[in-house]
Amino acid sequence: MAGTALKQKHTYVEAGKKLEDASSTAWSFMFLSIIGFAALTLIWTGIFPLDIPFATLLMGSIIFGFLLLIFMFVSIRAFYDRKRLIPAKSKEDTEIIRIRNWFKEHYSADAISHGVDEEDISIEELYYLRSENISRLLTEEFPELDESFCEYLMENIYQMYFSDEI
Repeated sequence: MAGTALKQKHTYVEAGKKLEDASSTAWSFMFLSIIGFAALTLIWTGIFPLDIPFATLLMGSIIFGFLLLIFMFVSIRAFYDRKRLIPAKSKEDTEIIRIRNWFKEHYSADAISHGVDEEDISIEELYYLRSENISRLLTEEFPELDESFCEYLMENIYQMYFSDEI
């Protein structure tokens, strides 16, 4: 068992959500860096004087300045990630539309329900049976899809056909 690695299942995060997070991080850390460096500048120019010993001011400024440089690095890195995610979002959106359209062309809501008598089972069981059927159909047609992306698409397609039942 030591040689076999346990594969953890992870939730798929949309590229659009990652792009929003990267943008938010980039702008927030950039704003904090600029405000912090402005505050240090105001303190050292005497515009905003602090009544503390010089050694304490120097040590605090060094530590605060180092922290602000880390913030600046995080901001730059987030801007880089944001730039990388823009084409990934476009590609993901195109792929989702392509798969949804393929599914619409080939399957109906009745085909997804696969002849299940909807009156004899609970809503949860019906959801499970339908989602398993959608997952199977997606996996058969698109075996190259990542498992978490396939699950995301399954939810997306389920909502497309049965949004009024949830």
